[in-house]
Amino acid sequence: MEHLQNRPLKIVHGFDRHPERDMSADLSAITNKLEELRGKGFGGVVSNVSAHDYLRGEDEWTLLEFVADECERLGLRFWLYDEDGYPSGAAGGRTLEKNPDFEAVGVVLIRKAVAPGESVRLPLPRGHMYFLCAALYPAEKDGDTDISDFTPLCRPACHGQTADLCVTNPSDAPAVLCAFAQKRLYEGTHAEHNVFRARRYVDLTNPDAVAEFLRNTYAAYCTRLPEHLPENGADTVGGIGKIEAIFTDEPSMMGCYINAGLYPPVTQDPYDDSLPLYPVITWGRDYEAAFLADHGYSALDDLIYRFCGTGERAKTYRANAHATLCGMYERAYFAQISAFCRQNGLRFSGHLLLEDDIRMHAVFEGNFFSLLRHMDYPGIDMLQSIPEVIYNEYAFTPLLVSSVAEAYGRRHVMSEVSGHAQGGRITPAQQYASVLLQYAFGVDIFTYYYSENAMEPAAYAAQNAAIARVGAAMAGRTHRDALLYYPIETFFMHHCGSDAQYGTYTGAENACAAGLKALTDGLNARQIGFAYADEALLSEAAIADGCIRLPAGATYKTLLLPPMERTPRTDAFLARCRAAGVQVLALTHPLFPAPADAHTDTDAAALLACIDRTALPAYAAEPIPELALLCRNTDAGQAFLLVNARNEARELTLTFPGLANPTVYDPLTDAAVPHTARDRALTFRIPAYGALMIADRTDFS
Repeated sequence: MEHLQNRPLKIVHGFDRHPERDMSADLSAITNKLEELRGKGFGGVVSNVSAHDYLRGEDEWTLLEFVADECERLGLRFWLYDEDGYPSGAAGGRTLEKNPDFEAVGVVLIRKAVAPGESVRLPLPRGHMYFLCAALYPAEKDGDTDISDFTPLCRPACHGQTADLCVTNPSDAPAVLCAFAQKRLYEGTHAEHNVFRARRYVDLTNPDAVAEFLRNTYAAYCTRLPEHLPENGADTVGGIGKIEAIFTDEPSMMGCYINAGLYPPVTQDPYDDSLPLYPVITWGRDYEAAFLADHGYSALDDLIYRFCGTGERAKTYRANAHATLCGMYERAYFAQISAFCRQNGLRFSGHLLLEDDIRMHAVFEGNFFSLLRHMDYPGIDMLQSIPEVIYNEYAFTPLLVSSVAEAYGRRHVMSEVSGHAQGGRITPAQQYASVLLQYAFGVDIFTYYYSENAMEPAAYAAQNAAIARVGAAMAGRTHRDALLYYPIETFFMHHCGSDAQYGTYTGAENACAAGLKALTDGLNARQIGFAYADEALLSEAAIADGCIRLPAGATYKTLLLPPMERTPRTDAFLARCRAAGVQVLALTHPLFPAPADAHTDTDAAALLACIDRTALPAYAAEPIPELALLCRNTDAGQAFLLVNARNEARELTLTFPGLANPTVYDPLTDAAVPHTARDRALTFRIPAYGALMIADRTDFS
């Protein structure tokens, strides 16, 4: 099949055994299903051993082996999905079967007002494991639990205590007892509240827990499908009959309450919704030792700052805490799985939880750059299929993950796509535009939860062929002119544990996130190609002749900063940029000091006006909202993909300085589109929810 590596893959969870019928009937059903998908233009499948008797049933393994054999016969790509549902790590519950201590844990804060001279008794809350530590702090006023001074009046010894905590206020002023208790991260979390199954979750900062997950899943697949393992080190992109990649789905550190009131259809592990849900943070069983090794002092000394406090000491402590957790999570899960895949010739792919809101990154994951760099095909989850919504609300996610891929030399970016947010009620045109919008934002591998019956087979085949044409014609290095700083340190410094669903956010977090979105939206509306970059990546960059050169070779002329906290390392980098003539533009906000080595403005539009758009590979006289533009340097020269996120045809005029004799081409109709040209400016009509490619060539197929 032409352009196989560019066609979408269909997610098919578990080809099930039907005990009431003969095995041969189940095998025949698999053949029919795969042939049907091939006829609709799909390039392969993402599957897993059936959830029925998950990882144990011999018949279920037989079916999966047959799926792999049939993919080889039919010329289809073959991926594996690494979990019985999501989030990944549980191995369908097997990770915890023999090792209940591998369960994810957190720490909660319990406050109690203590009057002058008063003695109080605080029982360990029901469902909690033990007290970790406690401190008595001066209160703002009598009967209040707000802290006025973070210098403790006393620290009662209680580490590991399950008995009542007894404390006396030794001062003549009101105080507040802050007790920190450890608990399992289950009730109230994503582990309990998802749309698949309530199931206890695993501490993904624990390398032994992740090793158990690998033994039960990844190693089992390699053992059962040895003939379908690729040769170690081989490039299996688009490979036939071999396991190309393994897909991990929404692992996280669980450090927040989520989706209250949403109950999965299946409860694998009983939960107790009457347990008190105090403000919570992620912990990890080896966290105290890791924090001490990283920072030289106890994680318990300033633990109150994980929940409140605004001074420099509080921000420093929170930054240190998040850095340690992120490092543990990275090493235990991402680095360990990546190493296993590399040893077995497999590609590691998948996506994280709640990628679309940077305020969630510090809560559930950490720094996306440090985690996703371990993936061969870093990915996203796109639950939206309304093109206008993707463009205006969700562009951040594909742009961020494609930035990680580009920064670390990864050739491909995956998206798990669906109409989940619309309950599957989307039109074929919306589905097509949703996929190609993501392509314009850097995605090139699509794994479909879309129904294979969403449209007539011929229409499906036509759409998938169009996506394949885009993938073939646009293969190459993305041209980007600007870098936009990924300000994860701001959220590390400011985010505090909360008992609210999805957490509560400080003014600093909200201002930083809003500024980042304003710059993202403004760059997209002006068709300015850009990538995100984090502090660690920039610290490795070369700076000369007005350009920033990242280690993978991409160069950028402009650096943009949202309103954010800066570290000494960031300030040193900005000074280097200024000395080398790099254009540095900073969006400012009263909550953050403005950088000295930058042109600043409080208005995103005014700031972006400083970028000379006539020096771009494509530009319009005025910004064009809801038009995505991708520029790639291909083997055949410069090529452009334009995607219309509006449900209306539009006549557009853009200038393409590098194109001498361009063709405007519609991949869906596989035909050239009429246009007029004057002084490298092209005027053409783009269909509603349509896509066009423009290049100096006549053959796009």
